[in-house]
Formats: sequence, C-alpha cells, structure tokens
Amino acid sequence: MKFIQYNLAGKVVEQYSCDFDQLKANPIGEKVRVTMDNGKICVGFWDTFLGQCKVQTAEISQYDLDEKTSKLRSSNSIVTFVPTSRIAKLEAILHSNPRWGTGPTNKFEFSKPVKIRSDFFRRHL
Repeated sequence: MKFIQYNLAGKVVEQYSCDFDQLKANPIGEKVRVTMDNGKICVGFWDTFLGQCKVQTAEISQYDLDEKTSKLRSSNSIVTFVPTSRIAKLEAILHSNPRWGTGPTNKFEFSKPVKIRSDFFRRHL
C-alpha cells in the first residue's frame, strides 16, 4: 500500500509504501482518499482508530451535506466500510477536519492553511 499525507495547501508532507498494518501515521478524523486494488475510489473522513489490534475494516464517513450551500441536511453520517486488505493507496490531508477551521465538504480538495491561535491557553489561564 502507498501512503501519502499532504498539508492543507497540497504539499506532500510524508509518503511511503508499506503493508497496512505497518502504517506509521494515524489519519483519524482527516479527509482521506482511498484507492482500492480494483481502482475504486472512496473519499471521506477516516473514522478508524489504528491502535494495537489488527484492523480488518476501515470506516470512511461523509457528511449528509448540500455541497452548494455547505449546510447539513441532517446530523447523520454516510459511512463506507473498506476492507483494509484491498487498500492500494491511502491519501490524507492534515488538519482537514472542519473542527480545525476548514469549511465542511465531502470533496478531497486542498485549501488555504488555517491560522491556529497559539495564545488560546494564555488567554484562558
């Protein structure tokens, strides 16, 4: 399997080839594009924690979202289950979850970097 991790602007931060169970990064919550060994592509947010046990199936979720207005249709997620043994390529975008300040979208696209305020804790102590 090939793993590629990008920053928000699309610059490659890290890439390597390995077996899925040897993956060094844990893209939990990040926007991912998974390419299967049959060429099928799945895009969404990585919802599978890579812990100590062997992961057989990964969960990729999407928002129930109107892409034109960026408004949620419901609070439901659309989940795709992907057998990890069939993943040929896993691409992830760092800090791509809307909780980091990017707009909600189900598309695998790059954006401008968000500013993370470093003085947050100083103001709240």
